[in-house]
Amino acid sequence: MRRETPIGVAAAAVALLAMLAIPFVFPMMQQARDLSQAAEAQGMAQAERAGERSDGVEVAPGDRAHAHALPISAPHWYVTVHGDEGALAQVFALDGSGKVLGPVLGPLPASEPPLAELRSMAVLGNGDLAVVSAKHDATRVLAFGRPDAATGVRPFRATWVAGGPSNPAMVHAYQVAVGPSGALYASNQDTNTITRYNGLGTKDAGKPMPVASGLAAFGTLAPGTVVPNDQQSPEGLGLVRGFAFGPDGLLYVCDRGRSRVAAHDPDTGRLVRVAMDAREGLEHPIQVMFTPDGARMLVTDNKANCVWSQQLGTGETRQLVAPGDGGLNAPSSIALRDQVLYVGSRLGKQILKFDSKSGRSLGVFAELPSNPEFLVPVEQQ
Repeated sequence: MRRETPIGVAAAAVALLAMLAIPFVFPMMQQARDLSQAAEAQGMAQAERAGERSDGVEVAPGDRAHAHALPISAPHWYVTVHGDEGALAQVFALDGSGKVLGPVLGPLPASEPPLAELRSMAVLGNGDLAVVSAKHDATRVLAFGRPDAATGVRPFRATWVAGGPSNPAMVHAYQVAVGPSGALYASNQDTNTITRYNGLGTKDAGKPMPVASGLAAFGTLAPGTVVPNDQQSPEGLGLVRGFAFGPDGLLYVCDRGRSRVAAHDPDTGRLVRVAMDAREGLEHPIQVMFTPDGARMLVTDNKANCVWSQQLGTGETRQLVAPGDGGLNAPSSIALRDQVLYVGSRLGKQILKFDSKSGRSLGVFAELPSNPEFLVPVEQQ
């Protein structure tokens, strides 16, 4: 009789053990897969809470737009919508899911004209909120205090800047922003100018600052003028809309009339360069912003019905959000939190979400009672 080799015996034993183990191993493998999937889901939820993901978008370290995670039911955003007087002439808070929480501006004194045609907002360094009430002959920038802890309502503090005989350029203001020196800048639709005012807390708070130093050659300009219109200067603005300070310190202005975003020196007021225009496909630029890393400029275009992205290092320009994508209809406001881009669909009365790097649609964030004008993030508990 032939004797089995040690190797043959071992192989037979392994095969027998494998056959006996099959009924037990398969359930164990399935259980391991279930545990793995559960762990992955738990990890994704923890990453969402920790800020590594946002709305399904991977968020790299350093990409967080805020230092702590707000409760989803807390105010995450403020939005203004198109409206004359009455209930829509307000700043509305939105929670983290896009739900409209309610108005946040407290009542005005009887001596103040009613709020009308609210446009831009700016959260100030002390936590106050500056708001543009753009009704033509009552155009002004008002300051509201920090929100009440219980109600979220902000009390009226003061009128910061007002149009009128001493400030004739501020008519139908569209956007305001605080510059690097603390001065307040405003774009004015009816005069098509950018103007500048002394900051809150200064001796002459709210008064127009001197005309920019490089504009003397263009004649007598209205007090506060930083960028004139195209009737006052060949470098001037046709139909002004939004603006933003770039990482290079220049003032980038959306000129709807000349289909361009132009960069001006905020000290001299002179044109430095045209950053983007019709040669790249730009038609009606409305609002402009820069990514936190200073690498890209983003522009909403309500005629091309898209969002443009330009690499500042190379000048490469492309459509980040394609025309009409996600239901986009006349984009207006633009804001960024983590890696999610929020865009106002003006005619759709919605705020839409997109991946800020790929432009991929992430759905509808908020349904609004009227056309969105401006959207700003807030950081209150």
